[in-house]
Amino acid sequence: MAKVRKKLILSSLLVCGIVVLLVVSTWEGLVIRRYTLNSKKLTNPVRLLVLTDLHSTMYGKNQSILLAKIRELKPDLVLLVGDIVDDKRPMEGALQLLQALGSEYPCFYVTGNHEFWSGKAYEIKDSIRSFGITVLEGNCKTVEVQGQRIQICGVDDPDGFEEESFFRTEISPGWDQELEKCEAQLDAGAYSILLSHRPERVQYYAQIGFDLVVAGHAHGGQIRIPGLLNGLYAPNQGLFPKYGGGSYDLGGSTMIVSRGLSKSILPRVFNPPEIVVVDLEAGV
Repeated sequence: MAKVRKKLILSSLLVCGIVVLLVVSTWEGLVIRRYTLNSKKLTNPVRLLVLTDLHSTMYGKNQSILLAKIRELKPDLVLLVGDIVDDKRPMEGALQLLQALGSEYPCFYVTGNHEFWSGKAYEIKDSIRSFGITVLEGNCKTVEVQGQRIQICGVDDPDGFEEESFFRTEISPGWDQELEKCEAQLDAGAYSILLSHRPERVQYYAQIGFDLVVAGHAHGGQIRIPGLLNGLYAPNQGLFPKYGGGSYDLGGSTMIVSRGLSKSILPRVFNPPEIVVVDLEAGV
């Protein structure tokens, strides 16, 4: 009788442990992922907030939960790195967020593949511009933040070019031309940031020498095991993506890849939606 009771207790504990693990591993509450970078080009701190891969996901009525988190963080600049709008979900939630952000912060936006898949990318861009948000498409804009110049450049997603497809990795001439335009405008004296949805094109970013590149698209590799596996699968990278999410040294530049904000049918395992904060500080 005692042995049976012991087995029942152990079985109950095992079941409880599995349930707790499942709940913890698939938790989809918002997290704040923080990075700190130093640069001799800066004399005062600047806070960047990076949002990507929302896919029109709703966070409370009128995006109230997401907006409350953003306001708590008090960013100087908001960088929107593609797939904010989805091609299948209603876009109203995404536009609600963008309209609110555009009225409160200097915001900069580049497309992701899903904006182009919607067939309404140019309408989406026009709506975003109407909110006071700068849409970057092979161009740069220099802003003054805390008395110092920050140059922000951006390129469209490759799927915006007819010769490109989701499953190809080669560079299309149209995308390459946009990147070359950004390179031609690069101001060596200003802290420079490139917005590009795709992290897998890292070799092209490294050649130019932006101080910071921000990207998304990989969704954190969907399934993670912290400390062991930084992503199981990412589009355009395949299994075990090298650039699933995090900070990467490009040899003179840094690339930060956000794991994104979307919630989908496929579970995110140990991979909760994230808001990325990058604190830029003066170098020694």
